Amino acid sequence: MTTLLLPFLFLSAPPVPADRPLAPVALERLGRLDHPAIREASGMVASRRHPGIFWVHNDSGNPPALFAVRRDGSLVREFSVSVPNTDWEDIAADDRGHLYIGDIGNNDGRVPLRAVYQLDEPDPFRGGEAALKVNTASYYRFPPGGRFDAEGLVIRGGRALIVAKTFDGRPAEVFAVPFDPPAPLFRPAVAERIGSLAGFRAPVTGASLTPDGRRLVVCSLASFGVYRLDDRGEWLPVALRSFRSGDQVEAVAWDGDDLVLAGEGRGVFRVRASQWRGREASSVPDGRRRP
Repeated sequence: MTTLLLPFLFLSAPPVPADRPLAPVALERLGRLDHPAIREASGMVASRRHPGIFWVHNDSGNPPALFAVRRDGSLVREFSVSVPNTDWEDIAADDRGHLYIGDIGNNDGRVPLRAVYQLDEPDPFRGGEAALKVNTASYYRFPPGGRFDAEGLVIRGGRALIVAKTFDGRPAEVFAVPFDPPAPLFRPAVAERIGSLAGFRAPVTGASLTPDGRRLVVCSLASFGVYRLDDRGEWLPVALRSFRSGDQVEAVAWDGDDLVLAGEGRGVFRVRASQWRGREASSVPDGRRRP
C-alpha cells in the first residue's frame, strides 16, 4: 500500500529550495563496464522492454555501436549502428520501442548543425550481424549567436529535450527539438529554449526521464539533480546532491526509482531512492572543467 502511494506523495510535494549547501551522497559501486569496446561510456538509458537491460554508447572517436549491459556493467550484446559517431553524447527511449541517439556534442560551439537519431530497439538476446538502421533523424540548428554544447537528451511529448552545458554559473538550459514530425536535414529546426534547471549550475554530462515523463535527472562529473514537472510545464528541483566517484561520470539512468550512473573510467554506480529523496537541496558547485 505504501509503495503505491509514494509516486503521488512525491509528485505532490513542494519543490525544495536550491540555495543551500550541497548535500553529499555516497555512491554504491555496482560493477564495471568491462567489455573492452566500451572505452568512454557517454550515454546510458534503461530499456523499457527488457527489464534489467541498459543501453550504453561511447563518446566521439569510437565506432558507432550500442551495448546492451546488465546493471553490474557486464555485457549482453554489442550492436553496430548505421550512422557515424560524430559526437554521440546521450541516449534516450520512448514507450513505442524506439531508442534515440543524441549526436549533440558541440565543443566550443564549432558545429552549426546537430542531430538526434531514432532507431528500433533491438532484442539484446537475439543479435544480428547487420548494423542497426536509423528510422529517421531530426536535425537542429541554433538561435542566432546561441550555439551550445550538450550531453543530455530525453524524449517527451513528441519532442527531443536537450539539456545544454553551461560553464558560466548559469543554471542548465533545456531546449526542445521537434520529433513528431522530425525536422529534415535541409529544413533543420531551430532549437527552442523552453526553460532552465534551477540550482544546477555544473556542466551537464547526462540526463534521463522516467517512463511517465514526470521526473528528470541530470548529472555532472560530481553531482546530480532530480526534478519534477509541475502543471505549468516547469521543472522544479526535488534533490540536488554531490558525490565522489573516483571516475568521470558521464551518464545517468533511472532504474525504477533508483539512479544508475556510469563513468568514462568504466565504473557503474547506484544511488538508491531512499538516499536522494531528501527535502534539502542546494546549488550545485560549478565543476566547470570540460569533460
